This record gives sequence, structure tokens and C-alpha cells, in this order.
Amino acid sequence: MGASGGAGVVPGGSPMAGRPTERRLGILAIPLTFAVFVVDTFTDIESAIAVLYVLVLLLAATMLSRRGILRVAAGCGSLAVLSFLLSHRHDMDLSAVLRCGVSLSAILITGALLVRDHDSRALLVRANGALARSEKRYRAMFEQTRVSLWEQDFTAVTAALDALRAGGVTDLAAHVQAHPGWSREIGALIVTTNVNDATLELLGAAGRAQVLGPLERFLPEDDPAMPQVLLALWEGRDRFEGRAQLIAADGRVLTVLLGISFPDDGIGFDQVVVGIVDITQRERTQEALLAAQAELARAARAATLGALSASIAHELNQPLGAIVLNAQACLRWLRRDPPDIDTAAKAVDRMIRDGKRAAEIVQRTRGMLVKDARRDETIDLRQLVEEVAQLLERELAAAAAVLVTDFASDVPPVRGSRVGLQQVLINLVTNGLHAMAEAGSLRRDLIVTVDNSPEDIQGMAQVRVSVRDRGRGIDEGSRTRLFDPFFTTRPDGMGMGLAICRSTVESCGGTLSVHNHPEGGAVFEFTIPAAAPAPSTPSPPIPSPAPSSPIAPLAPVRED
Repeated sequence: MGASGGAGVVPGGSPMAGRPTERRLGILAIPLTFAVFVVDTFTDIESAIAVLYVLVLLLAATMLSRRGILRVAAGCGSLAVLSFLLSHRHDMDLSAVLRCGVSLSAILITGALLVRDHDSRALLVRANGALARSEKRYRAMFEQTRVSLWEQDFTAVTAALDALRAGGVTDLAAHVQAHPGWSREIGALIVTTNVNDATLELLGAAGRAQVLGPLERFLPEDDPAMPQVLLALWEGRDRFEGRAQLIAADGRVLTVLLGISFPDDGIGFDQVVVGIVDITQRERTQEALLAAQAELARAARAATLGALSASIAHELNQPLGAIVLNAQACLRWLRRDPPDIDTAAKAVDRMIRDGKRAAEIVQRTRGMLVKDARRDETIDLRQLVEEVAQLLERELAAAAAVLVTDFASDVPPVRGSRVGLQQVLINLVTNGLHAMAEAGSLRRDLIVTVDNSPEDIQGMAQVRVSVRDRGRGIDEGSRTRLFDPFFTTRPDGMGMGLAICRSTVESCGGTLSVHNHPEGGAVFEFTIPAAAPAPSTPSPPIPSPAPSSPIAPLAPVRED
């Protein structure tokens, strides 16, 4: 019969006939088939004897392929029909037909179930094979990769978090803050079950036995990474990435990048994979680089101070010269008969003002060499321009120049160093006076404009200040280098004034630029972010400047 039709091979390559027990059971199916056929054909027992072919199928299926099972089922069905025809060819009745039908149904149903079982077993064998190959590949990657990999058991940690949640805790961050040592106690529940060779090299361990076990011995006391890992578990995230610290076997403190993949199905916390990359050397190099950059910046400021000496002397010369002139004026008013005390007192007030200005310049220069934080204040740039006009009255009068101001009414204040921005305006105005003097301009009006600039790309309001002179303008060859240190177009210049101006403006978050005006002359323009939205009420009127010296010819200052 069909029992010989197939000791097959299960798809996927596993031989089913190679196991002795299954082979013996399959062989028993042959005499059983013969016995059932003889009893069913040659005896007068009126029952569904052919149903016993089911046993043949069950015995033969242990060593057959899918096709073999179908062949045996077809063979058993054929023998049942043949036995029915041989034993009932003369007295065929309804009960005999029904018994034959029941037998055939049992054979067909059993065959179908055995085929399905065979397919399921084949699928399971393939799945187990794929799983075994995947596990082998994983183990090979785990062992051979040069990244430190850990397998850790987090089941006790998750149980502790579940107990904490059951106890009514809803805010883990607040709980950690209220119990400083709690996160380390929970971290001690993490158990390392396996590591690769790269981990042994990272920790300087002699073997795996030195690393496996509780993780607590490798954790610093104050490492903030553990609370963050626990928070990721608490929030149900599937991974955590961050910086952490480890204590190596030889006591070294390592800075590492930590990556942990948590199972997303709530199980499998007994085999959590942790990846670690050592960045200790990179961190030390970066710290050394930052320290070197800081020292280099301080050294550069100190070196620049030497080059600034002449420029600072020029800046101090203006207030000191004004002090001398006001002192001389004061003496003249006091030597009159009778002395003019009120006018002399005004001269003394101007001396005090100019003395304070000189002290501020010295203080600002000193601040470049020390690590003092810049003291910013809220500044109305329109008022600052008026203060500069007062400070430069003598220079304006000597140059026979007119300072014209053009102020918008809704200009918001800015934040910055008052002395620094004041010095920027003084340098720009002084440069304009020199440019007009060198050009021999007949019309010497210096226009200072303060208005609102278009918002920057981040939507912040900007305040713009421009200083326009009537000189020759800036030639194209000099414009690109104008703000470079030590570059100057004047034979007696140091080339540091505009470089300092740009640095001061940029320290306030602004920009300084220059372009030529279509009608002639140069325009120096800087913008600074506004400190607050523009005020809704009109700005108070700006008082006109008071004269700085009664004996110097005053330059007219008008406001458009």
C-alpha cells in the first residue's frame, strides 16, 4: 500500500526519517494496514472497521513528508472502498454504505489534520532555524564589535518602579529630588549578565567574571545619568540616550555616551542591551581646547592693549583737553573783578563731567583684560547721540562742522555698554570730521540718524544708527579691509578704532557696516536689537545740549 511512498524530508532540510523511534512506528503501519484490510474484508463484523486506517495514518505520519501523508491517506481510502466492494457486492445495504462513508470521512479528516500539523511543524522548524541563525549572528556581532556592549537584567528595577507607582507616586522626578539616594539604590538592582571583549578593554578588566553582577560598583556617587534612565523607564520610552560616567576596574573615571534599548512589549527586561562609547579623551581634549582658547583670548586682549595705547591716548586727550580748557576758563572768571562765580561754577561742572568721562574710558580699557562680566544697561540711543554731541563740541567747532540729528519718534531702547556705545559714536563722528577735513569739503554737515531697522530673521526689533559725512567716501579696495585690525588710510592712524567699534557693536548683538552715499560721502551704520517692544506713548522731548566751554567757538547743532 502507500506506506512505502515516503520517508520524506521536512521542508527546510530536517530529515524526518532519520530518527529511530519514528522509523519503527512507521514500519508498524504496514502490518496494521494489512490486518485492517483482512478483518474489514473477510469477517462478518458489521462495524466501521475501516476507521482503524486512522491509526495507520497516525503511525505513518511520523516519518512521512507532506506528499507522503497525502499518498497514505489516498491509499487507506482506496483500501476501505475496495474492502467495501469485495465484502458487500451481493448484499449492499444502507447501513454498510453509511459505515463506509464514516470510515472514509475519518480517513480524510485525519489526513487533512496531519497535513496541517506537518505544515505547522515545518513552519516551526524553519522559524527555529531562523531564530538559531539570528541568535548566532547576534552573538557574533555582540562579541566582535568594537563598541562596548552589555546585557543587563532590569526585571528588579521594573518591579521596584511598579511598586512605587502602586504606592501612589505619580511624579518620579519629584520623588528622586526628595530622596537623593533612591536612584542609586534602584541602580544597584541592575545586574550585568554578559559583556563583550570591548567592554573588558574599556573597563580594564581581566575577565568577564570581574564585570558580571551588580552594576553599582561601576557607578559614581553623583552621576546624573541613572535618574534619567529610570525616568525613561517610568515614562515607557523604548530607548534612552545620554552621557554618563563609569568607574573602571583600575579606578579611572570614564565619560561615555550611553544607549539603552528597552523592550516595547513590556517583557524581555531580563536581557536589555546597553551600548557604550568612550568619549573620555574627547572630553579632555575639548576641555583643554576651551581652556587654551580662553587663555589665547586673554593673551590677545593683552597684546591688543599695547597696540591700543596710542588710540586710548587720543581718546583720553579729548576729555583731558576739555578739562584743561575749562580749568583755564574757570581761572579767568575767578580773576575778574568782581569774580563771576556762577560762570566759574559751570566750568567746574564741565570739568567734573569730562573727568568722569576719562575715568570711564580707563575703566572700560581695564575691563578688556580681566574676566569681569560686561555691565549692560538700558540705553536710549537718541539721548546717547546728544551726549556725544556735547562731548565733541570742541572738535565740531574746530572743524567748523555742524552735527545734524534725525531721530524717529518711536525708537525703543537697547541693551548694551553705555561707555562702549558712546565710544563707538565718538569714533564714527571723529572719523567723519577727519574725512571731511581731508576732502576739503565746503559743506561740513555730519548727519546722525536714529530710527527703526527692519526686523531680523528671528523677528526681533532692531534700532539703526547711521553717521553720514560729506567726505570722498570709501574706495572699493579699502572697504573690505576697513574693519581689520591695524588697517588704516590715515598716515597717523593706528587702524584699531573701527575694529574696536565693530567688536563693541557685535558684543551687544548688533552689526556694523559701511557704504557710500549716492550723493557723496560715507555712511557708517550699525544696528542693535531692541531691549523691549517700541513704547506706545510718544517719547519725551530730548533736551538740547548745553555748551561745554564758554571760550571755545560753539558748533551749531540742529535737529531735523
